[in-house]
Amino acid sequence: MILKALVGASWLLAILWVAVPTLPGARLGVPLLAILAGVHALECLVFLPRLRAAGGSLGNHLLQTFLFGFAHVRTTPAPGQAAS
Repeated sequence: MILKALVGASWLLAILWVAVPTLPGARLGVPLLAILAGVHALECLVFLPRLRAAGGSLGNHLLQTFLFGFAHVRTTPAPGQAAS
């Protein structure tokens, strides 16, 4: 839960920096958004088999993985494990 909050705060900070370019550190907004989006998109591809096997909505799992990355994936059952 704390990890998801930290990742979510990173997204919000990057969006804030892009939206308000006069803030200190705002030059980091676009690079941070690009890194977050790129890494989390890669995680969606890497963990796709696990997300499919987790049950439930694949779209929801992909969205959660794109937003929170491994912080979401680690809460899903591994392939071969029963969903709780």
